[in-house]
Amino acid sequence: MRNFIALGTALSLGLAISGGTQAATLINGNFETGIDPAGVTSLATGDITSLPGWKVLSDGIDYVDSSVWQPSDGARSIELGTLSSGGIMQRVAGFTSGYRYRLSFDISADPSDPAARPQDKRVIVSVTGGGARIYTYNLQDANTASNMLWQTYTYDFVAGGPMMNVQFRSLVNNQYGPALDNVVLSVVPESATWAMLLAGFGMVGWSTRRRRQAAIAA
Repeated sequence: MRNFIALGTALSLGLAISGGTQAATLINGNFETGIDPAGVTSLATGDITSLPGWKVLSDGIDYVDSSVWQPSDGARSIELGTLSSGGIMQRVAGFTSGYRYRLSFDISADPSDPAARPQDKRVIVSVTGGGARIYTYNLQDANTASNMLWQTYTYDFVAGGPMMNVQFRSLVNNQYGPALDNVVLSVVPESATWAMLLAGFGMVGWSTRRRRQAAIAA
């Protein structure tokens, strides 16, 4: 009986974890769905149709395909800005209050920037109710269109309600802004939850081994 309880607990926790991940879904995080950039297309402030799932913030963004530079994932990425700093925002539904979530995303920078290197490109990331955080990408001489040297960053937050705004903004006030790709949203199980989950499966495995040993002895 104890083993069945452990199994039920483990399965329930596993379903809760996976259910939380599935419920809050970020749309078009790799920017593959949208108008044809045909190289580079500038999207204006307030645009909510050219890049499905995302609203373009001031002062616009550049939508970039693989003929211009190498994306982190797929064939398209974005540059947070046009002639000055820009950004994007998505209103995501399905969060569970009190759950911890994680945004992971890849950042690089416009390799055509003629300024002396190394130089920092900064992105500010925020989610409704969570503190904004600044991420710094260092543009190096090694950065080229065919070798963008993408780096993965993470932002953790606790959901304060079922619907929250996810926002990325550039802090570079010129046309050579940071590049963004491969935005992924997931739920982060607490350490205690993982411990209970592993303990439950461990007990089930132990019980299975005992039954096998008993059957062999019989």
